[in-house]
Amino acid sequence: MKKQTLVILFFICFSTFGWSQNYKKADSLVLTYPSRFSSATKLAKRISSDFSTDFDKVRAIYTWIANNVAYDPAEYGKYSFSYSTKSEFEKKEIKFEQKLSSRVTSKTKAVCEGYSVLFKVLCENLNIESKIVKGSSKTVINDIGKRYYSDHAWNIVEIENQKYLVDVTWGAGTYRNGFEKNINYFFFLTDPNQFIKKHYPDEYENSLLTEKIKKEDFLNGPLIYNNDIEVSKPISGIIKKEEVSNAKFSFKTDMEINTLTYYIGKENHRVDVFKKNGNWEFEIDLSELNRQKSLIFYFDYKPIIGFKIK
Repeated sequence: MKKQTLVILFFICFSTFGWSQNYKKADSLVLTYPSRFSSATKLAKRISSDFSTDFDKVRAIYTWIANNVAYDPAEYGKYSFSYSTKSEFEKKEIKFEQKLSSRVTSKTKAVCEGYSVLFKVLCENLNIESKIVKGSSKTVINDIGKRYYSDHAWNIVEIENQKYLVDVTWGAGTYRNGFEKNINYFFFLTDPNQFIKKHYPDEYENSLLTEKIKKEDFLNGPLIYNNDIEVSKPISGIIKKEEVSNAKFSFKTDMEINTLTYYIGKENHRVDVFKKNGNWEFEIDLSELNRQKSLIFYFDYKPIIGFKIK
């Protein structure tokens, strides 16, 4: 839903939330499908004929969209409609979703609105409950401390009386001055506790969490690149150099830590960490950061936590 150039960050990991089924057979079969369909209805019929369980059908939907639809900002706002009553809105919304979903299956281009609408329409064609969720996303350092606004859309799907979170836009690939296909199943039936780290819904009930996480905490917290990290200190993602000379950091993870590093310009700096009461802890001399606007830590040269420096 963002008009500006998007940077979508992904992680190489898989969600085991709620369902541990092996989807290899389903994925393999869907990869034999045509890369385009003239309508969402025809794609849904193909899926219905090949799969019997709702889990497999939803997996097939995700796999086909992620493998065939490219993110394209030019698709933003292709269709719109006006209305004056709730009844008029509901009628026009159905036509809008049918029109947009068919455009996505035939043109195989979309922004997050198109991805989420197609996912919802395909589910409906297969008699599976799904809805579109709108909210705020958090993907880059500059998102830390931003004001809240809806800039993304994803889905909730209900399977066997259980609700799950899905973001097939982020499952399809990355966008940085052009789309790069990079299939990722982390955002398929994702654990809500992990999903909330980068998605905050406009209506909090759509987080599927019972514990309330404040909107301000989401906006101002650190940027978590790796979902296996739980940051204990600092809580804020904004570090002000004039307020503290040595910043103390503390986090929990089950991952093995071989090297922890950060960069100043293009120079790599190694950090000495120690474990205390189950937490990994270390300090950084902020005076070394000079004019740095961000501080990103890496495990074995892969980003894990990011902070904004002021």
